[in-house]
Amino acid sequence: MSNDLFLLEAFLLFVAPGPTNALLMAGAVKREQATRLLAAQACGYGIAAAFWLLSRPLMPADAIQILKFVAVGWLSVLGLRLMAGTSSGAPGRHDGVSVLATTALNPKAFIYCLAMVPMDAGWDELGIFWLMLVGTTAITGSLWVLLGKWLGGGRRIADKIAGAALVGFALLLLRPLLIAAAV
Repeated sequence: MSNDLFLLEAFLLFVAPGPTNALLMAGAVKREQATRLLAAQACGYGIAAAFWLLSRPLMPADAIQILKFVAVGWLSVLGLRLMAGTSSGAPGRHDGVSVLATTALNPKAFIYCLAMVPMDAGWDELGIFWLMLVGTTAITGSLWVLLGKWLGGGRRIADKIAGAALVGFALLLLRPLLIAAAV
C-alpha cells in the first residue's frame, strides 16, 4: 500500500462521524475551549494507539469484544447523562475528561493499529505510525470543531444531539455482539 493511500484511508477512518467527533462538535457548539478538547482527543488516541501498537503480539482473540463492551457501557452512560442534562459543574468542566476517555475507548484506534498498520512493521516504524495517527486525528478533530463553531446553537441542544449520537454508537457496537451471542 502506498503512503498516500494509507494516509487517505487513515483520514477517512478518523474524519467519519463517531463518538469522539460528536463530543468535539458539541464542545465547539457550546463554545468550549477547542484547544483543551483537541488536546484531550490527542491524548486519548495517543494512549490507545500506544497500548494497541505495543500489545499487538500479545493480543488475545476476544480482546475486541471486551473493548466493545467497555465502550458500550461508557458511551451509554455518557450519552444518557448528556441527553438528560445531568452534567454537573461549570460549563465544560468535564468535557475534556469525557473526550479523553471516549477517545481512549474509541474502536477507531483499534482498527487503525491492528487492521491498517502492517503486522510486520518494526518498532521504529510503529513510532512513525503512532505519529501519523496523532497528526491525522488532530486534523480531523479540528474539522469537527470547526463544524461545531460554524453550526453554533445552544449548549442544551448540543448536549442532546451529542448524547443521542453516543447512545446510537453504543447500540451500533452492541448489535454484532448480540448477534454473535445468539448464534
